[in-house]
Amino acid sequence: MAIEVTMRHSDVRIESLKEYATARMEKLQKKFPKVTSVNIVVDVDAKKHMYMCEVIANRLGETAVGAKEFSESAKSVIDSAAARAERQLLRMRVKARKGTVRKQRAASEKNA
Repeated sequence: MAIEVTMRHSDVRIESLKEYATARMEKLQKKFPKVTSVNIVVDVDAKKHMYMCEVIANRLGETAVGAKEFSESAKSVIDSAAARAERQLLRMRVKARKGTVRKQRAASEKNA
């Protein structure tokens, strides 16, 4: 899985945050092996002292998840955006599985 971390408007502790975001997304890879790439954008608003993190996960060539969070702490904003992305991916996986079950039930001989 390709993980790309982009930091905007920041020059403080860039490497440590990039390593933290990469480690957090590797956990995502273990849970969802069909995710092919993840893009993480961390933006800093110096005037408001706020961080914004956006996680975009691509699954089998299509954009599967886009999660955006705001917080005052850099690590907490990465955690909350990753948690939101995990919930969305889980919801997509459950819906995909239910869709195949419905198609099989509709095609069965009982419903014909």
